[in-house]
Amino acid sequence: GFYAATPRDGLHALLYNDASKSAVLVLFDRTNAVVSRKALGTEKVRGLQFEPSGAHLVALISGGTNTWRSPSYFVKLKVPSLEQVWKKPIDSPLVGMEMWTPDNADAIAVSDDRYVLHTAGQCRDGEWCAGHQGNIMQVLDATTGEQIASEGKDWRASHSCKQMVGYSAVSDTFVTANAGDYYPKELLFNGFAKGRHFGKASFQSWGNGGGKQGGTQGNIAADPATGGFASVWSYGVEGDDKDKLYFASIGQDVAFAQSPKKLFPNSGGSELGGAVAPLGRGRWLVAYTEAPSDMLTDYLRIFFEEWGIPASARTEGSRLAIVDSSGTVLGEPVNVAALGAPFPVEIHHLVQRADGLGWIFMDGPGKDTVRIVQLKCQRST
Repeated sequence: GFYAATPRDGLHALLYNDASKSAVLVLFDRTNAVVSRKALGTEKVRGLQFEPSGAHLVALISGGTNTWRSPSYFVKLKVPSLEQVWKKPIDSPLVGMEMWTPDNADAIAVSDDRYVLHTAGQCRDGEWCAGHQGNIMQVLDATTGEQIASEGKDWRASHSCKQMVGYSAVSDTFVTANAGDYYPKELLFNGFAKGRHFGKASFQSWGNGGGKQGGTQGNIAADPATGGFASVWSYGVEGDDKDKLYFASIGQDVAFAQSPKKLFPNSGGSELGGAVAPLGRGRWLVAYTEAPSDMLTDYLRIFFEEWGIPASARTEGSRLAIVDSSGTVLGEPVNVAALGAPFPVEIHHLVQRADGLGWIFMDGPGKDTVRIVQLKCQRST
């Protein structure tokens, strides 16, 4: 499932596939009481966001049959009624979703006038890249739901095995990131604003040209004070058996404010991450999972059910850390798993709520109960 919240009025929402494979959207108030519920169809859930204004929820659902011929849709719904405004297809002329589309990557970001799909899939038959995998970046008009084909920008990276996307309402800017295994062998960040693509920042990686590369997963979040961004991701050096967590501040021009920084250089274990959320005053909350040994042995895997994450990491590894804008860890990380509220390893649903932050988790693989966690933040002097 996917979790989203709007700080404006305390509403938060959960999108998931139930036991019958139906896509179900549930809206909660600040007390966690159900406000409304709606079934969206039988497609696979892919993403959920509130518009910055809080007036609408936006869901991404897809055919889910492991073929790029399956249609994918953005669904716009009124808040709080969940009345459907429109349901429109989103597509790429070059790349199709579902075949080699990662389950564990950020897929959408929304402004009040544009909805951006950013994921990956397999190049269509008959195209120059046929049979290969690359990223999709396509845009819908938020009012009409019509696709703005001229603003799409696919294939930023060959074999784009992991993706991130974020949006700042302050600067009205989207930032995307693709982890490539061949061209380029980098974690590549790019900007998009008002129909214009610009900027580039990159973190050197490695790849074998066949799907294996150093980046595993990460997250981008907007800085409400500056209109810039912060990003956190995990990366494994080729030949090493441990992923390490990195952090970078990114300006509105999509340039690194300083070189990306390894958050825990003296740690002997591995860290998979993660998620990041602003705390104000140049501080960020980072969510990640740690373990004393390797958690991910096959860097080709992109579907989270195939990762083979150790059960101990799921139940014991969840951590929260506070870092400043330079990537310096402030104080000691908190073991939230010990508090009975672990993160899902594959997708960290860390979202800003009206009076703090929140996430969702299940008690383990195969369980059917989703739990909502709320973390209240208090400012200290």
